[in-house]
Amino acid sequence: IYKSSQNGKYFERPLVNGKRTWRSLGGKNLKLAREEFYRRRTAVSAGKNPYAEAQSKDTQDEAKTVGDVVRRYQQDNYLDSDLLTRPEGTRTDEERHCTTLLKFWASVAVAEVSDRICDEYRDWRIRRVKQGEGLRAIDREFNTLNNAFRYAKRRDLVKVNPVADRPRYQPKSRVKHCREFMPADADDLHSIAEELFKNRHSQVLGFQMLAEAYCGLRGCEVLKWRANAWADDPGYVTPDGKSLRVWRCKNQHLNNPYVAVNAVMATLLEAHRKWKAKYYPESDCFFPGHKKDSNRPVSKSALAHALRRISKARLRKIKPHGNRAFYVTVRRSWGTLDSQIAVEIGHSSGGSTLENVYGGVPPNWLSDEAPKLNWLPAHGTPAWDVLKLD
Repeated sequence: IYKSSQNGKYFERPLVNGKRTWRSLGGKNLKLAREEFYRRRTAVSAGKNPYAEAQSKDTQDEAKTVGDVVRRYQQDNYLDSDLLTRPEGTRTDEERHCTTLLKFWASVAVAEVSDRICDEYRDWRIRRVKQGEGLRAIDREFNTLNNAFRYAKRRDLVKVNPVADRPRYQPKSRVKHCREFMPADADDLHSIAEELFKNRHSQVLGFQMLAEAYCGLRGCEVLKWRANAWADDPGYVTPDGKSLRVWRCKNQHLNNPYVAVNAVMATLLEAHRKWKAKYYPESDCFFPGHKKDSNRPVSKSALAHALRRISKARLRKIKPHGNRAFYVTVRRSWGTLDSQIAVEIGHSSGGSTLENVYGGVPPNWLSDEAPKLNWLPAHGTPAWDVLKLD
């Protein structure tokens, strides 16, 4: 009897059809493995073939079609590679992708999965795309299919994952990074925020945009802030007024649970405090939604929708994640090393990710010739002055 060092299961090596091969003894319990081993030895001594029965059972358990694989993945609630439950947002994406995948893959046999079939799915999917090229969406759907096959392999429904080496359809040259959609400078940033402040319903989005640009957090991270926060709540400002407690997504919230509150950030927080006391005094949300009695933050997609409207007027795309790139650019202009900026925005990569996502540092900036960008506009007043809070 042999024990696998990879999964802890027990195996034997009998002669089957004249060849020495591996056969599972049914699991990780040594007592049960021994009983099955002796049962098979007794059957062989009696002139029977216990492996034909085992092979028949294995064949019954195997997934015949890709649809069987995807439906089992759905049935078990989209477990990840550690067999743990995925976050709610990820489960929602996986469910949407599985619904699309089943329309094409439901009756495709597992043995027939190949690059050619993947290309056929790509062509089928592109004909049904309603917005954009759809290549990024196709790659994400194949990622879900890969997750489903990987899970099925863990459950012995398939022997191999046929899409582990699948084609990728989104060329790297067409990948858009957030640095392409960031404000040009502080004047540009505040002019965009001023457009948001002019409309009563989008004023909260103006504060959200400036907060993201001033601390480098993602939109979903700043929306976790609470107005009346305790010491361990996002949005809590330390007694010395120099640090603000934050939550970070992608399991990075403990890499650095604080952001610095510099003088400009402190001014923004003070303006926000006056604005909130005037319009949303009862809300516990730092960025409250339109319904005052719901006590819920503004929608995660609200800022993106508002910036689309502004983008049309300015004839260039502006996206919320560009605020994160703006923060990185300002900090680099002060001579801050990428390794330090990575800590500030919650990366655990030590700065290696910054060059790919946010672009390289201009060579002259490394020799202390950076323009020293600022958070406040060089011409005019801060955007929140249009609110006339004093």
